[in-house]
Amino acid sequence: MRSILSILFLINILYSQDCSADEVEIWGLCYSIENTTILQNNDNTYGEIPDVVCDLVNLETLDLSVMWAETNYVTSEIPECIDNLENLTYLNLSWNQIYGEIPASIGNLTSLTHLNLLSNQLTGEIPENIGNLINLTYLNLGLNYFYGEIPESIGNLIELEEFYITDNQFTGSLPESIGNLTELTIISMFDNQLNGSIPESIGSLTNLTSFNVGANQLSGQIPESIGNLINLNRLWLSYNNLSGPIPESICNLNDLMWSGEWINGDYSYLNDNNLCPEYPECIAYNIGWQNTNDCPEFEIGDANNDYEINILDIITIVNLILINTYDELADINEDSLVDILDIMLLVNWIIED
Repeated sequence: MRSILSILFLINILYSQDCSADEVEIWGLCYSIENTTILQNNDNTYGEIPDVVCDLVNLETLDLSVMWAETNYVTSEIPECIDNLENLTYLNLSWNQIYGEIPASIGNLTSLTHLNLLSNQLTGEIPENIGNLINLTYLNLGLNYFYGEIPESIGNLIELEEFYITDNQFTGSLPESIGNLTELTIISMFDNQLNGSIPESIGSLTNLTSFNVGANQLSGQIPESIGNLINLNRLWLSYNNLSGPIPESICNLNDLMWSGEWINGDYSYLNDNNLCPEYPECIAYNIGWQNTNDCPEFEIGDANNDYEINILDIITIVNLILINTYDELADINEDSLVDILDIMLLVNWIIED
C-alpha cells in the first residue's frame, strides 16, 4: 500500500506545474496573467471552469468549445467573476455541459462581439442587461433550457448580425424592439413557446436572409411589412397559430422557394397554421395544411375573395366572362352561369348598399 502511495506522489510531482507568481495554473498549464490573450480548449480540459480564469485580465478570446465527438467537456457554471475579463471580445462555451444561469455580470463585458453558449444545460432567463453588449455581432443561446421572455433590451444590440435561440422554452411575444436590429441577417427561434403576433417592426430588418420562427405558438396575422424583407432566402412560419389572410406583399420575396411540407432547409414553409384563403397566387399551391375552421366564409358576390363587395368584384366577374370560367361566388343569380346578368345584379347590390 505504501509503495502505491509513493508512486502516486511521484506522478503528481512529475505532472504538476510550478507556475511563477505572475502566472496562474489552469488545467495543468501555466498562463501569464498579463500576457495571455487567448485561452482555448485543450485535450486535458475537464471539470469546472476555475475562477483563476478571471485573473487573465487581458484575455480577448475564451474558446472552450468542444469539437464533435471529443470528450474534453467542461462541466460547471459560468463563473460570476467573468466580468473581470473586460477586454474579452470572443466567448465560446458551446457543446459543453455548462449548467446554471447566465450570470448578470456578463452584461459588463461590453467589448464582446461574439457570444456562443450553444448546446449546454443552461437555464433561467436572458439577463436584462444583455442589452449592454452593444458590440455583439453574434449571439447563440440555442439548444439549452432557457425560459421566460426575450427582453426588450435585446433591441440595443444594433450591431447584431446573427441571433439564435433555437430549441429552448422561451415564452412571450417577439419584442417590438427587434426592429432596431437592422444589421441582422439570420434569426432562428425555432421550437420554443413564443406567442403573440409577429411585430410590424420586423419589416425594418431588410438585411435578413433567414427568418425562422417555426414550431412556436405565434398568433395573429402575418404583418404586411413582411414584404419588405426582399433579401430573404428562407422563411419558416410553419407550426404556429397564425391566422387571417396572407398579405399579398409576401410575393415580393422573390428569392424564396416555397413548399407545403418539409423537404429540406432550403425551402420556406407556412404550413400548419390557421391562415385563411384566398391565398396569394405566388404561394397558392404551396400553402400546406391549414385549419380554416374559424375563417369567415366568402359571400356570394365576393368574386375576388377579399371579404368585401365592391367594384373590384365587378372587374373580376368581367374577367371570368372573358376567359369563360365559372365561379360559384360570381354566379349572383345562381343559374350556373357567369354572365352579364350577374354583373347587373351585383351593380344593383353595390348601389343599394
